[in-house]
Amino acid sequence: MSQPRLVLFDIDCTLLRTGGAGMAALSQALCQILEGAPPQSAVPPCGQTDPNIVRAMLREAGLPSSRWGEVESRLLEVYPELLAEELQRRRPESRLERGVQRLVEDMHAHPEFRLGVLTGNLEVTARMKLDVFGLNPYFPIGAFGSDCADRNRLGPVALERARRHYACEFSQVWFIGDTHHDILAARACGARVLAVATGSSTRDRLQEFCPDHCLDHLEAVDEVVQLLLGSMPG
Repeated sequence: MSQPRLVLFDIDCTLLRTGGAGMAALSQALCQILEGAPPQSAVPPCGQTDPNIVRAMLREAGLPSSRWGEVESRLLEVYPELLAEELQRRRPESRLERGVQRLVEDMHAHPEFRLGVLTGNLEVTARMKLDVFGLNPYFPIGAFGSDCADRNRLGPVALERARRHYACEFSQVWFIGDTHHDILAARACGARVLAVATGSSTRDRLQEFCPDHCLDHLEAVDEVVQLLLGSMPG
Protein backbone atom coordinates (compact mmCIF):
# COMPACT_ATOMS: atom_id res chain seq x y z
CA MET A 1 0.00 0.00 0.00
CA SER A 2 1.33 3.46 -0.89
CA GLN A 3 2.17 5.92 1.85
CA PRO A 4 -0.65 8.39 2.62
CA ARG A 5 -0.48 12.16 2.59
CA LEU A 6 -0.58 14.11 5.84
CA VAL A 7 -2.76 17.23 5.64
CA LEU A 8 -2.49 19.79 8.45
CA PHE A 9 -5.18 22.47 8.74
CA ASP A 10 -4.99 25.87 10.36
CA ILE A 11 -8.11 26.50 12.47
CA ASP A 12 -9.19 30.15 12.65
CA CYS A 13 -10.53 31.52 9.36
CA THR A 14 -9.44 28.33 7.57
CA LEU A 15 -11.76 25.77 9.17
CA LEU A 16 -14.04 28.01 11.22
CA ARG A 17 -14.84 31.36 12.78
CA THR A 18 -15.89 32.00 16.36
CA GLY A 19 -16.97 35.62 16.13
CA GLY A 20 -13.82 37.00 17.73
CA ALA A 21 -14.17 34.88 20.85
CA GLY A 22 -10.44 34.29 21.21
CA MET A 23 -9.27 37.90 21.27
CA ALA A 24 -12.22 38.90 23.45
CA ALA A 25 -11.29 36.25 26.02
CA LEU A 26 -7.59 37.17 25.95
CA SER A 27 -8.45 40.83 26.51
CA GLN A 28 -10.69 39.91 29.44
CA ALA A 29 -7.93 37.77 30.93
CA LEU A 30 -5.48 40.65 30.64
CA CYS A 31 -7.96 43.00 32.31
CA GLN A 32 -8.40 40.58 35.22
CA ILE A 33 -4.68 40.22 35.83
CA LEU A 34 -3.53 43.80 35.28
CA GLU A 35 -6.66 45.43 36.74
CA GLY A 36 -7.14 48.23 34.30
CA ALA A 37 -5.66 47.04 31.01
CA PRO A 38 -7.64 48.34 28.00
CA PRO A 39 -10.50 45.94 27.08
CA GLN A 40 -9.83 46.18 23.35
CA SER A 41 -6.48 45.40 21.78
CA ALA A 42 -5.07 46.57 18.46
CA VAL A 43 -2.83 43.51 18.22
CA PRO A 44 -3.55 41.64 14.94
CA PRO A 45 -4.12 37.96 15.79
CA CYS A 46 -4.11 36.53 12.26
CA GLY A 47 -1.55 33.77 11.86
CA GLN A 48 0.10 34.40 15.24
CA THR A 49 0.57 31.96 18.09
CA ASP A 50 -1.31 32.73 21.28
CA PRO A 51 1.90 33.25 23.30
CA ASN A 52 3.11 35.82 20.75
CA ILE A 53 -0.28 37.56 20.78
CA VAL A 54 -0.12 37.75 24.57
CA ARG A 55 3.41 39.20 24.50
CA ALA A 56 2.32 41.82 21.98
CA MET A 57 -0.62 42.71 24.22
CA LEU A 58 1.68 43.05 27.22
CA ARG A 59 3.96 45.32 25.23
CA GLU A 60 0.94 47.33 24.09
CA ALA A 61 -0.20 47.67 27.72
CA GLY A 62 3.21 49.06 28.69
CA LEU A 63 4.08 46.22 31.03
CA PRO A 64 7.82 45.97 31.84
CA SER A 65 9.38 42.97 30.12
CA SER A 66 10.61 41.72 33.50
CA ARG A 67 7.00 40.83 34.36
CA TRP A 68 6.04 39.20 31.06
CA GLY A 69 6.79 35.61 32.07
CA GLU A 70 4.75 35.81 35.27
CA VAL A 71 1.78 37.58 33.69
CA GLU A 72 1.78 35.38 30.58
CA SER A 73 1.62 32.22 32.71
CA ARG A 74 -1.30 33.55 34.75
CA LEU A 75 -3.11 34.88 31.69
CA LEU A 76 -2.90 31.60 29.79
CA GLU A 77 -4.24 29.77 32.85
CA VAL A 78 -7.44 31.83 33.05
CA TYR A 79 -7.89 32.20 29.29
CA PRO A 80 -9.57 28.80 28.59
CA GLU A 81 -12.35 29.41 31.11
CA LEU A 82 -13.05 32.84 29.67
CA LEU A 83 -12.92 31.44 26.13
CA ALA A 84 -15.55 28.84 27.01
CA GLU A 85 -17.88 31.66 28.05
CA GLU A 86 -17.15 33.66 24.91
CA LEU A 87 -17.66 30.64 22.62
CA GLN A 88 -21.07 30.10 24.17
CA ARG A 89 -21.96 33.80 23.95
CA ARG A 90 -20.83 34.12 20.35
CA ARG A 91 -22.23 30.84 19.07
CA PRO A 92 -24.80 32.63 16.85
CA GLU A 93 -21.94 34.47 15.10
CA SER A 94 -19.78 31.36 14.71
CA ARG A 95 -19.65 29.23 11.58
CA LEU A 96 -17.65 26.77 9.56
CA GLU A 97 -15.95 28.11 6.46
CA ARG A 98 -17.56 27.20 3.15
CA GLY A 99 -17.12 23.55 2.18
CA VAL A 100 -15.29 22.55 5.37
CA GLN A 101 -17.79 20.02 6.72
CA ARG A 102 -17.89 17.97 3.54
CA LEU A 103 -14.16 18.39 2.93
CA VAL A 104 -13.05 17.02 6.28
CA GLU A 105 -15.60 14.20 6.10
CA ASP A 106 -14.45 13.19 2.61
CA MET A 107 -10.76 13.44 3.46
CA HIS A 108 -11.18 11.56 6.72
CA ALA A 109 -12.76 8.68 4.80
CA HIS A 110 -10.23 8.80 1.96
CA PRO A 111 -7.49 6.14 2.09
CA GLU A 112 -4.85 8.56 0.80
CA PHE A 113 -5.18 11.15 3.59
CA ARG A 114 -4.38 11.47 7.27
CA LEU A 115 -5.50 14.66 9.02
CA GLY A 116 -4.21 16.93 11.75
CA VAL A 117 -4.07 20.60 12.73
CA LEU A 118 -1.27 23.13 12.95
CA THR A 119 -2.42 26.20 14.80
CA GLY A 120 -1.25 29.06 16.95
CA ASN A 121 -3.98 28.28 19.47
CA LEU A 122 -3.11 26.56 22.72
CA GLU A 123 -4.00 22.88 22.50
CA VAL A 124 -6.82 23.19 25.04
CA THR A 125 -8.39 26.20 23.31
CA ALA A 126 -7.92 24.72 19.84
CA ARG A 127 -9.86 21.66 20.98
CA MET A 128 -12.56 23.89 22.44
CA LYS A 129 -13.00 25.72 19.14
CA LEU A 130 -13.10 22.49 17.12
CA ASP A 131 -15.59 21.03 19.58
CA VAL A 132 -18.09 23.81 18.83
CA PHE A 133 -18.63 22.11 15.46
CA GLY A 134 -17.85 18.51 16.42
CA LEU A 135 -14.59 18.48 14.44
CA ASN A 136 -12.22 17.00 17.02
CA PRO A 137 -12.68 13.37 15.87
CA TYR A 138 -11.34 14.30 12.43
CA PHE A 139 -8.10 15.75 13.85
CA PRO A 140 -6.55 13.33 16.34
CA ILE A 141 -3.13 15.00 16.26
CA GLY A 142 -1.68 18.46 15.86
CA ALA A 143 0.88 21.05 16.85
CA PHE A 144 -0.17 24.08 18.87
CA GLY A 145 0.93 27.43 20.20
CA SER A 146 1.35 25.77 23.57
CA ASP A 147 4.11 23.63 22.03
CA CYS A 148 6.17 26.59 20.83
CA ALA A 149 5.60 30.32 20.35
CA ASP A 150 7.41 30.15 17.00
CA ARG A 151 4.92 28.92 14.41
CA ASN A 152 7.73 27.99 12.04
CA ARG A 153 8.88 25.30 14.47
CA LEU A 154 5.50 23.59 14.77
CA GLY A 155 5.65 21.56 11.54
CA PRO A 156 8.18 19.01 12.82
CA VAL A 157 6.16 18.65 16.04
CA ALA A 158 2.99 17.84 14.10
CA LEU A 159 4.83 15.47 11.79
CA GLU A 160 6.38 13.48 14.62
CA ARG A 161 3.04 13.19 16.41
CA ALA A 162 1.38 12.09 13.18
CA ARG A 163 4.01 9.41 12.57
CA ARG A 164 3.45 8.02 16.05
CA HIS A 165 -0.33 8.22 15.94
CA TYR A 166 -0.84 6.86 12.43
CA ALA A 167 2.16 4.48 12.66
CA CYS A 168 3.39 5.30 9.16
CA GLU A 169 5.51 7.61 7.05
CA PHE A 170 3.92 10.05 4.61
CA SER A 171 4.47 10.51 0.90
CA GLN A 172 3.72 14.25 1.22
CA VAL A 173 2.90 16.77 3.92
CA TRP A 174 0.46 19.58 3.15
CA PHE A 175 -0.52 22.66 5.13
CA ILE A 176 -3.84 24.41 4.48
CA GLY A 177 -4.09 27.94 5.87
CA ASP A 178 -5.32 31.46 5.26
CA THR A 179 -2.27 33.62 6.05
CA HIS A 180 1.30 34.03 4.85
CA HIS A 181 2.37 32.71 8.27
CA ASP A 182 0.93 29.33 7.26
CA ILE A 183 2.91 29.40 4.03
CA LEU A 184 6.13 30.24 5.87
CA ALA A 185 5.52 27.52 8.46
CA ALA A 186 5.02 24.97 5.68
CA ARG A 187 8.19 26.02 3.90
CA ALA A 188 10.14 25.88 7.17
CA CYS A 189 9.68 22.11 7.31
CA GLY A 190 9.67 21.36 3.58
CA ALA A 191 5.91 20.84 3.29
CA ARG A 192 3.62 21.86 0.45
CA VAL A 193 0.91 24.43 1.05
CA LEU A 194 -2.58 25.24 -0.13
CA ALA A 195 -3.46 28.84 0.74
CA VAL A 196 -7.08 29.93 0.98
CA ALA A 197 -8.23 33.56 0.93
CA THR A 198 -10.88 33.03 3.60
CA GLY A 199 -9.24 35.28 6.20
CA SER A 200 -7.94 38.83 6.11
CA SER A 201 -5.39 38.19 3.34
CA THR A 202 -6.43 38.56 -0.27
CA ARG A 203 -5.58 35.94 -2.83
CA ASP A 204 -3.09 38.33 -4.45
CA ARG A 205 -1.38 38.88 -1.10
CA LEU A 206 -1.11 35.14 -0.47
CA GLN A 207 0.27 34.57 -3.97
CA GLU A 208 3.21 36.87 -3.13
CA PHE A 209 4.49 34.10 -0.83
CA CYS A 210 4.34 31.46 -3.60
CA PRO A 211 2.09 28.73 -2.19
CA ASP A 212 1.79 25.56 -4.25
CA HIS A 213 -1.88 26.37 -4.81
CA CYS A 214 -4.16 29.22 -3.84
CA LEU A 215 -7.96 29.22 -3.76
CA ASP A 216 -10.62 31.71 -2.76
CA HIS A 217 -12.25 29.12 -0.49
CA LEU A 218 -12.59 25.38 0.11
CA GLU A 219 -16.11 24.98 -1.22
CA ALA A 220 -15.10 23.09 -4.39
CA VAL A 221 -14.33 19.96 -2.38
CA ASP A 222 -13.57 17.69 -5.33
CA GLU A 223 -11.10 20.24 -6.71
CA VAL A 224 -9.38 20.56 -3.33
CA VAL A 225 -9.01 16.79 -3.03
CA GLN A 226 -7.56 16.51 -6.52
CA LEU A 227 -5.11 19.34 -5.86
CA LEU A 228 -3.84 17.57 -2.77
CA LEU A 229 -3.58 14.30 -4.66
CA GLY A 230 -1.46 16.04 -7.25
CA SER A 231 -3.58 15.12 -10.27
CA MET A 232 -4.34 18.70 -11.30
CA PRO A 233 -1.90 21.36 -12.49
CA GLY A 234 -1.16 24.18 -10.02
